[in-house]
Amino acid sequence: MINAVWAYFWATLCRSHLAEAKWFYGKYVPTVGEYLENACVSVGGPAAMFHAYILLGRTLTKTSIDCFKNGTEIIYWSSLITRLSDDLGTSEAESKRGDVAKSIHCYMVREGITEVQAKQCIKELINYSWKKLNKESAKNSLPRSMVNMSLNMARTAQCIYQHGDGIGTSTGAIKDHLTSLIVKAIPIEETCSMI
Repeated sequence: MINAVWAYFWATLCRSHLAEAKWFYGKYVPTVGEYLENACVSVGGPAAMFHAYILLGRTLTKTSIDCFKNGTEIIYWSSLITRLSDDLGTSEAESKRGDVAKSIHCYMVREGITEVQAKQCIKELINYSWKKLNKESAKNSLPRSMVNMSLNMARTAQCIYQHGDGIGTSTGAIKDHLTSLIVKAIPIEETCSMI
């Protein structure tokens, strides 16, 4: 059963990447709606959360599989925040590389607006998505671990991309944050003075 579900997620992810490849090679700029529908899958959120759920040792039930496969609201909004945060942080470098159109470019071309206006639209969509995600997380119908994974994925994406491409460049603020969290030890004196 688990192998069939894994196969489903990988096939879905591959289809979404294939759609982006077709857009790229066909020089097609999708509508914002087309982009967002595909982007929630291509960002890898549903597949990543499913794998994390398994790695946490959670038991797969028909309900949990249906939540992952049918894309519950909480997974959708978390994936959308992740994709849009990524787009804000990486769009400039990806555009220079000639990568597939991102949400900002889709807004600019399809809506006829400037890059500044498009980025503002994305920020507003992220804020709206956070409201929806918080509303969904307050519901008690899903396992708490699934809710926490969804919230944490969105939080992590915003943290990584808030100052640009926090993964691809590994410079600047994100590098400093990671270094301070993982590499540099906190002196005992500082720890004691905080208490």
